[in-house]
Amino acid sequence: MLKVLQLIFSIITVGLALYMMLTHNDQFLSLLNILLGLTMLVLGAIEWQKRKKTSAWLLFFVALFSWFGGLYRMTIKKRLAFAKRFLMCF
Repeated sequence: MLKVLQLIFSIITVGLALYMMLTHNDQFLSLLNILLGLTMLVLGAIEWQKRKKTSAWLLFFVALFSWFGGLYRMTIKKRLAFAKRFLMCF
């Protein structure tokens, strides 16, 4: 089951990254970070089952960092859009 999830998340992540690279569009960068975090989480779970605790913890940390980066980028974009609309009133 985890291998299937790993394959699905990896294909979606690579496909989205290729799309962004070919179109020079960074609109989906936060989504890409979140998908990459999900992929790393599944890889960490697979390593945990193999009893490789050190690499599993490292993958969990990378997943958490990737989620933080993606969510932070989402909130910054919303704040900048709000600030632009607010400043346009003056």
